[in-house]
Amino acid sequence: MQCKPISRMRKVLYHLAIPLFMAGVFFTLPIKLQAALVPGKEFRQSEQCILEGRYGDAEKILDALIQNHSAEPAGYILKAALLQYWASDYEDHSRDREFLSLLDKAEIFSNALLKADPKDLWAHYFLYAAQSLKGAKAAASGRLVSGIKTGRSGAKGMEWILTMDNSFYDACFMTGCYRFWKSAAMRRVSWLPFVGDDRKRGIEEVRKAAEKGKLTGPLSATMLLQMLVSYNPSAAIELGEKMTAAYPSCRLFAWQLGEAYKKMEKYPEAVRVFSGIAESYSRDAADDGSGQLRCWWKLAVLSKSLGKTDRCREYCERIVRLGERTPAARHQKDRIERAKTMLRELGIGTQQTSSGS
Repeated sequence: MQCKPISRMRKVLYHLAIPLFMAGVFFTLPIKLQAALVPGKEFRQSEQCILEGRYGDAEKILDALIQNHSAEPAGYILKAALLQYWASDYEDHSRDREFLSLLDKAEIFSNALLKADPKDLWAHYFLYAAQSLKGAKAAASGRLVSGIKTGRSGAKGMEWILTMDNSFYDACFMTGCYRFWKSAAMRRVSWLPFVGDDRKRGIEEVRKAAEKGKLTGPLSATMLLQMLVSYNPSAAIELGEKMTAAYPSCRLFAWQLGEAYKKMEKYPEAVRVFSGIAESYSRDAADDGSGQLRCWWKLAVLSKSLGKTDRCREYCERIVRLGERTPAARHQKDRIERAKTMLRELGIGTQQTSSGS
């Protein structure tokens, strides 16, 4: 997808929305429910597929789940979360309409369960999760006010669940995410007495959900990593190295590890991680070249910021050549043009770059 410049405020709100996407609920669903169905076996199978980068296999599992339990919200929520992981990995939002349709169905069937049993906390959970995901999508798409409002409604719903049952640890995941990213967005005015900084508390709530939730898995670390990159990059590096070693096929962990090294300006380490991600994409038939190009752009920007002119030029040249040889140019026009601009700033014409490839 072509990246377009966004305002500072929109960027802040976008980062507030991201956790509501990534928190999903894919990895926080329980094995046993009062009424609403959550099949633990299918969940674990599909999660393992994602950890191995086999999104197609995960989708087959969840499609079968939906077909066999078409009146239950769980399958629709799980597949929506799967599409969000896939979209993040490939930076491809071509299935956004399907994503929203799945959430619509999750809401419909959650409300049906609640009509039959208003005390079914898991039905409430599915409903609020769907609302949160919808709100995050709206905010990230530019409809900031309505998006944040809807996302906040979902987070408040999770807080209500905890007032009804304080051992409902799975709900802590989304309340923690919302608490953290709201504070991150408001950091500039955190000195005001009515604002404060709840980022540490948000991290603690997410950890609590991961440790005590009914069903949590390795994918829960994706959100924790993203939070730590912002709050404590050193801790993000420690966790990221652990997760990438355990799940080398899952690029979701590697992207956050690379971001942590980039933020700490640890150049050799960032090169190692992003180059590894690029190599993974080069072997992935589902990638059109965009994945590699994104990695080289990360390293071009880092190289420039550290005054490594020769390395910056090298990565920009890779971007231009990759755009010429692969379909990536259709989705990465903005980064390609920015790489060309950077080369011109370095006194190197793109024509010369192409002829020397």
